[in-house]
Amino acid sequence: MKTKLFFAFALVLCLFTSIDASAQLVINIRYTGENGAARKYVEEMEKSGIADRIRAVEGCIGYEYFFPANDPEGVLLIDTWEDQAALNRYHSSPAMQEAAALREKYGLGNRQVRMFTPITPGGAGGQQGGAPGGQAAPQQQRR
Repeated sequence: MKTKLFFAFALVLCLFTSIDASAQLVINIRYTGENGAARKYVEEMEKSGIADRIRAVEGCIGYEYFFPANDPEGVLLIDTWEDQAALNRYHSSPAMQEAAALREKYGLGNRQVRMFTPITPGGAGGQQGGAPGGQAAPQQQRR
């Protein structure tokens, strides 16, 4: 059930964001687990080949995991996509379903999602109209 809700939320997020559909997207997703679950999840994502299958989706520029120094139970995923169409391809791929099932297996929750568009020197970046101070403006969602 959680997987179906996640897919529905991801689709709604894609359909109703104000980001230019041709803009590159950088997405930061932070997950939290218990008793080392976040690290076990990442280990299985890598060893099983799911992460590599995601990286092979047309339009995937980057898909990397990081562990916060101040949170032994957390993990940060940073994935980068050529454009909204590439992200949509991923969202409809079997690899997305596999990753979601694995998140459920390890009980990862408290997802915090932020979506960015790259900054262009001297131009606007982030959400429509750019962000003050030339920084990328995140779109934040909790799911």
